[in-house]
Amino acid sequence: MESHALVSAVARVWPRVPELLAGEDLERFESDVLVRLRALESAPAPTIPGMREPARAATARRDVAALFAEHPPLYAQLTEEFESLLIGVERSGAPSPPGALPYLRSLVIPVLFATDRAAEPRPPARFTGDRGELTYGKAVVGIPDDHRMGAVEKPRPWRLRFRRTADRDVLLASATTLPRPDFADTARALLSDLSRKQVLVFVHGYNVGFGAAAMRAAQIAYDLGFAGVPMLYSWPSRGSVLSYPEDENNARWSVEHFRKFLRCVLTESGAEEVHVVAHSMGNRVLTEALAGFDTTSLGRGAGRLGHLVFAAPDVDAAVFRQLAPAVVRQARTCTLYASSRDRALKLSRKLAGYPRAGQSGEGTVVVKGIDTIDATALDTGLMSHSYVGDHTSVLSDLFFLLHHGRPPSERFGLSAVEHADGTYWTFRALRG
Repeated sequence: MESHALVSAVARVWPRVPELLAGEDLERFESDVLVRLRALESAPAPTIPGMREPARAATARRDVAALFAEHPPLYAQLTEEFESLLIGVERSGAPSPPGALPYLRSLVIPVLFATDRAAEPRPPARFTGDRGELTYGKAVVGIPDDHRMGAVEKPRPWRLRFRRTADRDVLLASATTLPRPDFADTARALLSDLSRKQVLVFVHGYNVGFGAAAMRAAQIAYDLGFAGVPMLYSWPSRGSVLSYPEDENNARWSVEHFRKFLRCVLTESGAEEVHVVAHSMGNRVLTEALAGFDTTSLGRGAGRLGHLVFAAPDVDAAVFRQLAPAVVRQARTCTLYASSRDRALKLSRKLAGYPRAGQSGEGTVVVKGIDTIDATALDTGLMSHSYVGDHTSVLSDLFFLLHHGRPPSERFGLSAVEHADGTYWTFRALRG
């Protein structure tokens, strides 16, 4: 129970209070804390085990926290102790990728990765936004029991939580580097007991750090109920809004490394089918890599590309049309999600001077062999850019694609739209 954990955390921190406060300040602080703790103890407790505490208890907890927040060193210690005491029960019942384990009211999911980010010199493995050597490894990501589809849960200050905790938030628990042969062996081991030996690779976009990319990869695989091995390719995005030109250059620089990674997955991991979801600028890495790499020529025993998903691609629309034929012939299906409300791509278009492939409207990209789906009708948030992982309708559409291979004509909530270059699809706005 959170209230009990907070009272225990206060008790642990209390001996340190005289080190920071003295005289009247100490007496006033002690008096105020005792009054707030009494209010907390008198707040009603949940009537059913596992139920969240009533609003009165939450308010009382915030009042206690507010006192400590006036003294940052004490507040930092209180937060650390409080988080360490939030121990829950094991998660159960939901489909999960191979190797996932229940832990502290969460599901721990292994995400295999490759990155050409520079590594920090000391363990544990951490990666910066600088360029580095192509490195393979395994990350461990926790998804909480009460995870909401489409969310990457994180702490909220008004709920007395400033650091991620396993029972409440999606978090990156660890990242370990592996030699390439060990990476391939790990993938083979995870795939060995599966009837469908498939991999889902996520390639992130602009302004994304390694940790955020790993968490998004795990969240998408979890929300899709993906019965295969989640993987991440993380190129050296600087993780800064102001570093767009650097990210553009780094995405282009990463293309050859991504080809090496993809070749490894197709030929050494034991995967029979490899699906790829690329978001935003990550589509430049994917499309340019495939334009110069014929995966169908890898020979007997190699895996094949399954479903390729181009989500809000920050790629010049004309360039995308040029590269599409070389890409389409290699995959089982290709799907492009676009929106005319995407503010990030509007800015990208302004900077580049040309439309982006992820923008719909008058210049909607319709190419033979690619199912274009317009997400404009959906409420996709302030920036309307990360809807491939955020929006339940898009995730549901992907679910029917990945699990059943159904074309847009057989998927719920899509309507056909005639276009000069063919037919594309749009999400129907929900009414009511």
